Amino acid sequence: MLKSKNFQVIGISMVLCLVYILWIAPLNPIQTANLKVIDAFFYLSSKFNPLPKAGQDVVLITVDDYSLREIGTGWPWPRSMIARIIKKISANGPAAICVDFVFAGRSMNPHEDSALTDVFKGAGNVYAAAFFGSDGKYVVPDETLALGMKDFGFVNKPRDIDNTIRRMRPYFLSQSGEIIDYSLSLKIAGSIMNILPGNIGTSIPLAKDGTTYIKFFGGLDKFSSIPAWKVLNDAADLSPLKNKLVFFGVTSESFHDIYHTPLGMMPGMVIDLNETLTYINKSFFRYASHEVNSIILFVFVLIAVFGGLRLSILSGIALTACEILILLSLGLFLFLNEIIIDPFGPILLMLVSTILLHGTRYVVLIVENIVLRKEAVTDGLTGLYLYRYFELQLKRELEKAFRIHKNLALVIYDIDHFKKINDTYGHEFGNLVLKAIAKNLKDHSRKNNIIARYGGEEFCIIVSGMKRDHAIKYAERLRNLISLLEFKTDKGEIVRVKMSAGIVNVEDAPSKSATDFIKSADLALYKSKNGGRDRISVFSKS
Repeated sequence: MLKSKNFQVIGISMVLCLVYILWIAPLNPIQTANLKVIDAFFYLSSKFNPLPKAGQDVVLITVDDYSLREIGTGWPWPRSMIARIIKKISANGPAAICVDFVFAGRSMNPHEDSALTDVFKGAGNVYAAAFFGSDGKYVVPDETLALGMKDFGFVNKPRDIDNTIRRMRPYFLSQSGEIIDYSLSLKIAGSIMNILPGNIGTSIPLAKDGTTYIKFFGGLDKFSSIPAWKVLNDAADLSPLKNKLVFFGVTSESFHDIYHTPLGMMPGMVIDLNETLTYINKSFFRYASHEVNSIILFVFVLIAVFGGLRLSILSGIALTACEILILLSLGLFLFLNEIIIDPFGPILLMLVSTILLHGTRYVVLIVENIVLRKEAVTDGLTGLYLYRYFELQLKRELEKAFRIHKNLALVIYDIDHFKKINDTYGHEFGNLVLKAIAKNLKDHSRKNNIIARYGGEEFCIIVSGMKRDHAIKYAERLRNLISLLEFKTDKGEIVRVKMSAGIVNVEDAPSKSATDFIKSADLALYKSKNGGRDRISVFSKS
């Protein structure tokens, strides 16, 4: 029996896991749910982990809403103005300057480009952005400007199915498999680390699509920043920029350069910064293999199924709740150690198995209890209530009748000369008579009346809510209906039965005792029998 139970647990767990892996896991809502759990890990990680030293050595020069208003020049700003800002930054000796603008094409005024090119050359450490367009073309800075830069790189980020940026692409490959270019962040990181971008890129554990997760260290509020207008108007102390990594770009929402990330909405420049810090810190996530995820899924589901089949409902629910907490803790622990698992699958299957198995057991238990309760209170032959249930209900109804002055009557019927019927036609024929009488009593009674088999050939009915005269007429009508029944024997004989009855009403009850109430109805029944049978007698205290 124990082996059978164990095989059942394993079998159900395997079926659930296979269904999930083959048909449920590929669904977009499931993949999105997995990503949202991972986002929670990103958020907690950013709270638990302090900003790394490389992040503390970063300063943002932000083109924010206030800078746009304070400077009062329409966007895009003249390249000479951009040149003035970069020149002021460069004068304070930063380690590198990342300008998150794409200087594609030339200005209408050649002097604008000349001024910017001269500043780029004078600084010697300026990096600018490029991007791959939707048509696949690589949009890069104007050639003259590019020659003055230290370098440029693409800033494209892949988006997941929920339109959120979580991953980075270190380099783009051509159709022939050759590297077209490296990302801007990778080139800046290589400059800071004094390592060639290619050497960093080849050491990163990438997925099959050539991407990996960005380690989001924080949003805009976590890094030191200076508004661009203060730099331009000499309203800020720029001496702290010495040997720092400077990012210069837009943060105003009016530029629509704001994207969904695990830490919420974030400017593109700050996403680039987090990517750069990921390279510098070598914080590269590894995605758990399919086999590892499958094992985690099976183990947690197996325990949940065991609880669903072997434990009580409350214990099983408690076990599943503990499992979910353990799984989330495991997922967070692995995430902090830069390993990502699929956490939503086990959670979903644990909840489904708990609901289905405990729900099924609960329904089965209810059905079994209903059946057992019915068997415990009903007579197997007639389907009427047994005497012990009738007695319990009579006590309750009688107590209520006295308390709220409710009408209540008790009728006891006895089949006249039933022993003779059994002796003459046999007990099987007698049982048919009993069943037929029971059915007629039920069919012609109100639903709130309680009908019970009182003894071998005796029946009783608790008549609730009828006035005394109406209850007597009701009892007499039932007795007459039974007398009209015809029973055919095996020999073709027609047999009719008569019944005697006794009735007592709560108004005539000798006391509030249910026992006395029954005795009163019995006395009335004996009166009918002694008076010649085939009649109904009413109990009276006088």
